[in-house]
Amino acid sequence: MKSRKIIAAVLLAVILVLVVGTTTASAASLSELRKQISEKQSELDEGKKQEESLSQKLNELEEAIAQNEDKLIVLEEDLRAAEEKVETQTTNLNSRLRNMYKNGSVGFLDVLLNSGSFSEFLTNLDMVELIYSSDKDVLDDLQAAYDEVEEKKTEVETLQAELNESKEVVEAEKAEIAASNEETEKMLDELQADADRMTQTIINNGSSSSNSSYLGGQMAWPVPSSSYISSPFGYRIHPIYGYSKLHTGMDIGASSGSAIVAANAGTVISSGWNGGYGKCIVVDHGGGVTTLYAHCSALYVSVGQSVTRGQQIAAVGSTGNSTGPHCHFEVRINGSYVNPYPYVT
Repeated sequence: MKSRKIIAAVLLAVILVLVVGTTTASAASLSELRKQISEKQSELDEGKKQEESLSQKLNELEEAIAQNEDKLIVLEEDLRAAEEKVETQTTNLNSRLRNMYKNGSVGFLDVLLNSGSFSEFLTNLDMVELIYSSDKDVLDDLQAAYDEVEEKKTEVETLQAELNESKEVVEAEKAEIAASNEETEKMLDELQADADRMTQTIINNGSSSSNSSYLGGQMAWPVPSSSYISSPFGYRIHPIYGYSKLHTGMDIGASSGSAIVAANAGTVISSGWNGGYGKCIVVDHGGGVTTLYAHCSALYVSVGQSVTRGQQIAAVGSTGNSTGPHCHFEVRINGSYVNPYPYVT
């Protein structure tokens, strides 16, 4: 009989060691998972910043390209107008030259024969040369203007080609970063899903429910600055999803940043992002009793840390599936939801 008691005691001790070891390992694994999530989130945030920066650069390039296209339209119109002027002036000059110098020296004889004196002849000849020289200067100026516009057009076209090339490079970089961000998001979702499942398992089992008793008495109100219950425990129409669903805790409305305290002494078994709960903390109080504090804006304790009754552990927020700042507070007994109100009043 005595030996049976000894064997039973040994078996119980072994079971307790296994439970504690498994729970400790689970908490450690969850902590490592949270670390990986934090690293991936930082990586994703940096990638998003790069993607946003490249988007801004693309917008600037597209704006510059559009402005250059407008310049090209104006320059093409200027070129057409200059070309028409050159053609008109050339036609006029050629017409005059044909009239003045047709048949070789006839124009010279016309000037000579139509002059009353040698002095008048010289004067008329000077006028002919002046007219010719003036027309030629105008034509030269028009041609120079045309050449200048054409040169500007070439410069703008070169710049446009460079901008288009830069745009292609930036678009390729952005596509590469966007693909990398998408892959990181998938990995982050998978890690988060693993963390959520692990957290839920720890919450449901209670890290010390099998090897210790409840650490004590009446619980403290979790949000000292507010007694307003915006949504009690029980079935309700979900404010986001719109269908009837069990509200597994009670919501205490308070301003963002208000202190959230531990309802009783215990050990933190979860601290981090937890799906729809947002930033969330779970405290194990022994004896299968756990409390949960959700939608926090900030978390001040970590997994494995011991907390005392009334110690600030978080700040009120609206993270996760939330419609405004509040603390969603739950009490679970051996993983089952219970109305938390009687435990804190």
